Amino acid sequence: MTTMIAAPWEGFHAWQSAPSGQNPRMSRRAPTTRPAMPEPHQQRAPDCAILRVPGIGGLHLLHATRDDCQTGASSRTEHRHDIWHCVAYASGHGSCLLDGATVEVRAPCLILTSPGQPHCFSRLPGEDAVYHEVTFAPDRPGALAPWSGLLHAWTGVPCTLPSHAPCSAACIEDLGSITGRIAQVVRDGRAEAPALLQTLLAETLLAVFRHLVAEAVRDAPDDPLEIARRFIENHAEDPIDLDAVARSANLSTKHVGRAFAARYGDPPMRYRRRLLMRRAAVLLRTSDAPVERIATALGFNDWRYFSRCFRSEHGRSPAAYRRG
Repeated sequence: MTTMIAAPWEGFHAWQSAPSGQNPRMSRRAPTTRPAMPEPHQQRAPDCAILRVPGIGGLHLLHATRDDCQTGASSRTEHRHDIWHCVAYASGHGSCLLDGATVEVRAPCLILTSPGQPHCFSRLPGEDAVYHEVTFAPDRPGALAPWSGLLHAWTGVPCTLPSHAPCSAACIEDLGSITGRIAQVVRDGRAEAPALLQTLLAETLLAVFRHLVAEAVRDAPDDPLEIARRFIENHAEDPIDLDAVARSANLSTKHVGRAFAARYGDPPMRYRRRLLMRRAAVLLRTSDAPVERIATALGFNDWRYFSRCFRSEHGRSPAAYRRG
């Protein structure tokens, strides 16, 4: 059974399964059926919770659910609305309706529906699929795009996405973690909740991009972002900057900054610094070289700045790290 958690503002709901051994009725009101989803333009989250996407406009969360298994009747009917769905099937198997056709799904599987696309996810009797879901809408009428266009605008990387596709267990784990954190933020009702929800919506977009787009091209020898990553790996100790990374892949600095972070989790220069700190940790464990010499070998002119960077990454000074 799922438990509805009311948000501190109208227009957003989050559901997640009640903790093991806990009666859902003792934690929050537990409806036997999911409440009707609010229409996206009737109620809005505060402006500070809206995620801005270049060329698209603002996005705001409508609802999130973790480990959902809503059961439909013996028949179901498609519907459409101006919102985006991200549905990650975590276990079991079942079916859904997409674009007038029945689609068989077996976990792990990801389904993405775009505004205006006919769909229905209700589970039929005999099906045991369990899924995580994030749903969001534009903050103004007409600001619509398919999932591929949305991710292109967000990351700067052109991509083509299927409406449904098998995915990795890591993808399901990431999206399950995000939906769980959304529910926790809403439950806590802290003052900073809108900003946290904005961040979690951004994480949702990046998780979909990373698992459905980046993983498919990561090993391509002529992929510009992979060229940029290899350039950083090979020249990390040299005095390179973002312009040099962009030139190596024949990309603009703005594009390589956003797209690189979307794929690898960090912007190029932060990726370089973390790489250097990992190499520094190896040298500290495996050599007796003074900290100053290690800093110089890794391209740092100031060993004190090197020490600050190392502490920021590893939580200890180089000397303390070496002592274990």
